Amino acid sequence: MTVTLGRHLRACLVAAILLVPASDAVTGGKTGGWRLALESSPYLRLHADNPVEWYPWGEEAFAKARRENKPVFISIGYFTCHWCHVMARESFSNPKIAALLNKGFVSIKVDREQRPDVDAVYMNYVMATSGQGGWPMSVWATPEGHPFMGGTYYPPEPGLGRPGMTQILSTLDELWREAPERIQESAQNAVAILREIGSSVTPLSRLTDDIPTRAHKQFAANYDEFHGGFGPSPKFPQPGRLLFLLQSGEPASVDMALHTLDKMAAGGIYDQLEGGIHRYSTDLEWRVPHFEKMLYDQALVARAYLAAYRLTRDERHAGVAREILDFSLAQLHDDRGGFHSALSADSYAGHDRSGHMEEGVYYTWTWQQLTEALGDGDLRDWAAARYGMTEQGNALSDPLGEMGGRNVPYLALDSAALAQQFKLDLASASKRDTGVKQRLLEARRERPPVPLDDKVVTAWNGYMITTLAMAGRLLDEPRYIEVATATAAFVMDELYDEKDGVLYRDWRHGVRGVPGFSDDYAALAQGLLGLFKVTGEKPYLLQARQLADSLLAIYWDAENGGFYRTPANTELWLREKEASDGAILSANGIAVHTLLDLGRLGGNRDYTGKAFKTAAWAGAQLQDSPESMPYLIIRWKELMEGPPADEEG
Repeated sequence: MTVTLGRHLRACLVAAILLVPASDAVTGGKTGGWRLALESSPYLRLHADNPVEWYPWGEEAFAKARRENKPVFISIGYFTCHWCHVMARESFSNPKIAALLNKGFVSIKVDREQRPDVDAVYMNYVMATSGQGGWPMSVWATPEGHPFMGGTYYPPEPGLGRPGMTQILSTLDELWREAPERIQESAQNAVAILREIGSSVTPLSRLTDDIPTRAHKQFAANYDEFHGGFGPSPKFPQPGRLLFLLQSGEPASVDMALHTLDKMAAGGIYDQLEGGIHRYSTDLEWRVPHFEKMLYDQALVARAYLAAYRLTRDERHAGVAREILDFSLAQLHDDRGGFHSALSADSYAGHDRSGHMEEGVYYTWTWQQLTEALGDGDLRDWAAARYGMTEQGNALSDPLGEMGGRNVPYLALDSAALAQQFKLDLASASKRDTGVKQRLLEARRERPPVPLDDKVVTAWNGYMITTLAMAGRLLDEPRYIEVATATAAFVMDELYDEKDGVLYRDWRHGVRGVPGFSDDYAALAQGLLGLFKVTGEKPYLLQARQLADSLLAIYWDAENGGFYRTPANTELWLREKEASDGAILSANGIAVHTLLDLGRLGGNRDYTGKAFKTAAWAGAQLQDSPESMPYLIIRWKELMEGPPADEEG
């Protein structure tokens, strides 16, 4: 069906280049993206000064499209996305492209982190029609929101094997004016097919060990035995997989996870100077990352290192977890208690906040910068040997050549090898290593700071609460539990409307964003349960139950089991139900953990039964690819016991 859909849509795109002159749309004397300045999302606000007449997602934009009979251009991205910034500079600040958009389309900007529901349904379309996805995501849709063309990054003019925005906009504008019925038909067919693909299959009647067994085999088949991780580049940490493998009890699976964690900790994906994990690696060896630092990665990857420490009692794993959490406290923590979303991949290339921004300039080193920080003697040579830095730059595996001449620090030599190479005893080597690292840190902190996305996302704070509670107990450090407690209080005070029973997705500077989604309820409930387990304070248990009851009331699929992302009254053309884990965990996986824990703690068979039904649906939905839902199948053995007798049928 995917191939048929792709051919059908591509057949509608004939080669026709027609540049349509346009004038700035004016509303109340204002032009361009001024509406976005009124939004809470930092990503949307970045585009407020674009000449593109942006609208935020909402009825106002679609009403305008219907009234003027124009297609909709939907641009989806996020604050820390490097290529989102590139497209903003190249296309959305380009008067020629803005004129085409303003004349022929209604343009909508979406923050995928604030609206994961919008992002998910259009990503399903882009993946189905092109076989790949990513951000920025660019989708063209009818005034009803039905997509008829989509992709990711497009340059302003043809290049990099991609058509240019000028070419695409001119072609689509002409097609819409000449044959709108063809586009409408194509979009309706696409929506019908995606609804069919997304429909629930019949749940499994019973759970067997076939699912985790097959998952282990799939992980082993895709495992990179040399560098760790799974599959080709780009490589993501995928903490859900690591947590499953670590808790599997199978030596081969545990070894895969431990090897991956060790390789990540030694690579450039891990910030060797300040701690924290970057979003993903562009190469097989974890050395050249894309430099975003996301809150969800810090929380979930730290949890994987904590799980490794619990299993091995190896202080290396505890040390990495501690560094990630301490980085998060230092750079992502809001003074009032919550955690901010992310640090950007891009930062200012100069000595101040003027001039252009480039990816990774805060984190990388030219040979000249290294010499300025350490001199041209033994200290520089030590840093070069320790972190694999060269005069030519070590980022040779950067696929697009953006890191030319730069060095990404990674652990090229350990302390013993360094001591031997520089003919020092271990104590002297350790002292020198600490001194070099401190001088590099001081030099780096003189650079303009990396921009911060300071919105607070409920689900990701739920992740962090769970991890901090776990860290406080495992590492015997009460300070982490104190932070988890303060974070939980902040989220419940600022993002939960107890009167109406509504949990909000995001918050910024005292302003709530949009109502939450199923993962917000599930992740926060899990975090509160984590706090109950380490403190014994019953209010956390009661709050977790309250959120779980709302999760069941709003998102539960009574027919097939499992949880939808959105309520029944969703404004979208597809009510999505996700079981797969990626960089973040699926709401259904988190819900299974939360419901099983609530059922065990309170003896509530309804919670346990709903967890079983969720697993039965997910196991059927992903029967051929159970490796896609590793976090859920961590609890598979418990689930195999079946639902309580009064929940059967």
